[in-house]
Order: sequence, then structure tokens, then C-alpha cells
Amino acid sequence: MRLRGRGPHIGIYKVVERVSDKGIEYKHTLTACNLGGFIQSATMNLSPFLFVPLMLLYGLSYTQLGFLVLLNFVAQFAADLYFGWPVNKYGYKPFCIGSQVAIVIGLALFACAPWIAPGHEIVVFAIGTVIFSAAAGLLEVLLSPITKTIPAENSEANFMIMHSAFAGGIFAAALVTTLLLRALGNDMWQLVVLVWALLPLYNTFQFLRAPLPGIVPEHQRMKAGKMLASPVFIVAFFAIFFGAATELLIVQWGSTYLEEGLGLSKIVGDVLGLCFFAAMLAAARLLYAKKGAGLNMNDLMIWGSVACIVLYVVAAFAPAVWLVIVAFGLIGFCSSMLWTGTLIVAADNLPHTGALVFALLAGGGDLGIATGGQVVGWLSDVFAARAPAGEDAGQYGLKMAMFVAVVIPVLSLFCQIPLKKLAPHHGRPATRAVESAGVQD
Repeated sequence: MRLRGRGPHIGIYKVVERVSDKGIEYKHTLTACNLGGFIQSATMNLSPFLFVPLMLLYGLSYTQLGFLVLLNFVAQFAADLYFGWPVNKYGYKPFCIGSQVAIVIGLALFACAPWIAPGHEIVVFAIGTVIFSAAAGLLEVLLSPITKTIPAENSEANFMIMHSAFAGGIFAAALVTTLLLRALGNDMWQLVVLVWALLPLYNTFQFLRAPLPGIVPEHQRMKAGKMLASPVFIVAFFAIFFGAATELLIVQWGSTYLEEGLGLSKIVGDVLGLCFFAAMLAAARLLYAKKGAGLNMNDLMIWGSVACIVLYVVAAFAPAVWLVIVAFGLIGFCSSMLWTGTLIVAADNLPHTGALVFALLAGGGDLGIATGGQVVGWLSDVFAARAPAGEDAGQYGLKMAMFVAVVIPVLSLFCQIPLKKLAPHHGRPATRAVESAGVQD
């Protein structure tokens, strides 16, 4: 942006003026992105809460359910890797609208599977899962760079608010879905899915009328090869790999751990354990958005990793269930910056990369989540087979796997320390946000 004026004071005034104007102009954009983050998370985490009715009604096996989980991950990861380049080429608008439509279609197919293919429901479940999971992965590519580059007095606050909405989606997927199934009965699971599909349908119209920031022009953009070879990107990739696993391992295994490992009922475990985790995750990000302007993100990620090391040990060996639930909540709070903070410092130290850096780092995060979850499942079986005499094999296996999982936040710490030197956090002043963003109607 070129400023006109007779002196430096006029130039500064015009930057502030433009930022203020853009803040008003992008109000609908921020609303759509925040709802998009909520939808993305709820969609990603919805199907596991339907597994019990699907098993009871359609005779699905654990292997088939595990296949749906695998498809969920593979589709998200593929979307992360693929869509960075076309988004950089064509801009945000068509993909924001398309992602919402695809989620509606995927959820509707999933819900209609018993009517479309009776006796072969798993085929349509799989197709629906691929569609809505790929769309959720696409949202990872879109929402972070949009909220990070919208001109604002504090673009990091907008970014954190959107990611707190993501945490809210975890909370809602656990609480709303569980309570609706409890109230309506397992036979009405299709209605629950179709109710969830109304949100992306509504948000399609939100994105239609929302202005979006422009993509960095190709001639100004850092070449992909140069970015991939950058020490900043390489260390950030591993930092988000282990940071995402530290954060979302609780989402993957927390319910099973509380139910099978500690003997809580499913509804109590989901509501107390996972909802408390998600609420603390959201609270930490909202707190940073409001009060975190003077804080150093690198330090928050380092100390968050240290705290999670301690909390994973507590979760594995606490003598009382309530201590485990408290540990889950504190893991949510302390891990809250590991994904978001890595994106912030990497993007700020790798300027002019457009959506690509967010896409590839999101792929690293998804890969870390999937790998961490698979390793914990494998370790649970290994330790269960070697349970001491008199010990419940399942409980012993889960507890020991949770203890060994402490290596994940340890590795997160080992990545965050060099990342602080390579990609120091300096914040993002409003003038930089204005200079890097255009408007896409």
C-alpha cells in the first residue's frame, strides 16, 4: 500500500485510518471464519460419538469403525497437502464457499447411508467421511491465513479467537451429540447428523457476502522449494507435529481412557473429561486474544510443553479420577499455544508464502495427531498383553501407554527451544497487516 502525505505523521495516521476502515469491512468475514473453525472441529470429531449406535444398528465391527477414522485423517491430510497451491492461485473465496457446501453434502450422505445402500452402509459412510473430512482439511488451509492477514489492530487476537472457536467445536461435538443421542435415542442418530449439517449450510451464505483478503501476488511469493528448505519451516514442521499430538491425543484417547482405564461411564467421561479439556483449550486462546499482546509466544510454547510433561505423568498415575480430569483440563490450557503459536511464528518468519505455509504445517499437525494416536493404541495392546498378575489388562495397558506418551510433549519441548532462536516472536503490528492484504470481493 502506498501512502500519500506531507510527512511521517500523516502517513502513520493514514495507516491507522485504513486499519479502522478494514476492521469494519471484515466484520462478516471474521464471523464466518469463527463459525467455520467451530464447524471444522465439530465435523472432524463428530463420527466417533456415533460409533456406538452405528455398531448396534448396522453391525459394524471395530475394524470398520477404525477404517472410518483412518479415512478421516487421510482425507484431511491430503487436503492439507493439495489445496495450498490452488488456493494461492485462485484466492480464498471459491474454496471457502465450496468447503461449506462439501461438508453439507458429506454429512447428508453419511446420514442417508441406510436409505441409499441398505446392508452396505459402510460404503456410503466411507464416501461421506472422505467428503466432509477433506472439506474440514481445506478449512485448515483457509481459516488461519485469512484471520492472520485481515487488517486489524491485533491480527493475532483474531487468529486466536478463531482457534478458540475450533476448541468450542470439540466441546460441542462431545456435549451436544452425546446429550441429543441420550434424549432422542440411538435410532435418531441421523437426525443429529442432519442438524449438524445446518451450520455449514448457513455459513455458506455468510462466506458469500463476506469480503476476503487477497493472496500475496505470485511474483512476490517465496518459492515453495526455498520455503521447504528453510530451517524455520523444518523445525516448525516437527514442532507442530509433536505439539498437535500433545494437544489432541486427549481428544483421541481421553474418553476411552476415562471409561476403560478408570471405570467412568461414557457420558460422565465425555462431559467431564473431554468437555473440560475443550473448555480450557478455548479459554486459554481467548485469554491470549484479550491479554496476550505483551507475551512472548515462544516462551508460552516452551513452558506449555514443560507443563504438559508433568500433566501427562499425573494423568497416568493420579490416585483419584478427579485428579485425572483436572490434568486433562490443564493439558488443554497448557497445550493451547502449541499448534496456533507455531503457525504464528512460522508465518511471521516466512513472509510472502500465502496459504502454502499454513497448509503444509497443518498437514504436519494432522500427521502428528494420527501418528501419536496410532502409537498409543499399539502401546496399549503391547502393555495389556504384559499386564502383571492380578491387574486388569485393559486398564494397565491404557495407563502405561499414557505414561509412555509423555515422550510426545518432551519432543515438543526439544523442537520449541530451537524454534525460539530460528523464529522469534515479535507480534504483528497493524501496519504490516495492511501492507500484506488486499481485498477479494
